Amino acid sequence: MSEKYELPLPALSADTTAVFIETTDTYTGRFHIKNTGGGVLRGEILSRLSGLTFEPQKFEGNTTITYTFNAQTAGLDIGESVMSRFFITTNGGEAEIPVTAKLTKMSITTPDGNTIANISDFYDYSLSHPAQARRMFTDSEFYMLLLATGYKYMEVYESLHKDANRERAMDNFFVLSGLKGRTWLEIAGEERHEFSRTPDDNEKISGEIILTKSDGGYVEAPLSFSAPWLSFSSGKLAASDFDETNTAAITFTIDPAKIKGNIAREEIIIGTDVARCSAEIIYRRLPPFVFRMNRSTYRYSDRGTIEVTNNTGEPARLEIFCPENYVRFAATTYKIPARGEIPFDIKLSAFTNAQMFFRKLPFMKANIEIKCGDFKKILPLTVGEW
Repeated sequence: MSEKYELPLPALSADTTAVFIETTDTYTGRFHIKNTGGGVLRGEILSRLSGLTFEPQKFEGNTTITYTFNAQTAGLDIGESVMSRFFITTNGGEAEIPVTAKLTKMSITTPDGNTIANISDFYDYSLSHPAQARRMFTDSEFYMLLLATGYKYMEVYESLHKDANRERAMDNFFVLSGLKGRTWLEIAGEERHEFSRTPDDNEKISGEIILTKSDGGYVEAPLSFSAPWLSFSSGKLAASDFDETNTAAITFTIDPAKIKGNIAREEIIIGTDVARCSAEIIYRRLPPFVFRMNRSTYRYSDRGTIEVTNNTGEPARLEIFCPENYVRFAATTYKIPARGEIPFDIKLSAFTNAQMFFRKLPFMKANIEIKCGDFKKILPLTVGEW
């Protein structure tokens, strides 16, 4: 006994939702039709625009459609445009595609076969062929194309045409023409870079600031700072400093020998106007060791700890000594990594108790001595009956 089931139906999908044509005579373009359902997609294309033809007009299965527009057949005058539509009718659905066609006075054919009929074409061409577009930007042929298409900022173009920096001139041209916005910068990595070293470590420190551009447009970003202890690999960022992902890195160097005091801070301004961002670099000098006792006063029978922060960058062996025998440590040396604790006990001997009784001393003072090589620290404490 066989089961009855339904095969999935075809479904039409076209990779274009609108067609825009600007030409001096004849224009050819392509789009793709795909079946996103089951079975076999069959259909045809019906044009409502005179002069617009399709090959093939009838199709079966996934197909690349080539369309051709002939401005003379359409009866267009120079500068005239027309809006219409064409229909894709299939057994998997229908699509209605709007068409806008315009007859221009002239166009430029590039050596690689591209047709430039307007500034939009030129902008698209510059994205894929930047070097060729920079050469075309100052050609008389491009100047004539702007005149033929009625470009309304000819005086500004003539001024930009004289700018020796072609990348900057073209970016300003595209912004003025409304084809792109101003290119802006932002910090891609950390905005704050902090470094800490011990006082005797004057080795230079290197780091980098990571930036990104909002698009592939032109940017020239000078670096502004005043700290004498800071230096950069370059005084400004140029378009060539950014890779294909629009990312660039600025390398900086800190010279601790030029820093006076325990802390130095500098804000770095990168760029100007819209293309502007900032980063902060902070340098701190830390003492080799930082000690903190859990209290400063102790009873006659008590327990305390010394918390140690080791800023030397490697484990250190500390020597501990107290001339007063009622402050007792379990060892005379302690190995401290980055952080550690040294415990001690307060325990008076019978003789010391008797002395205090006869002298009627309410409290006693003691000093704990800590050494590590040339480093020495005295920690005072008070012992009494509280």
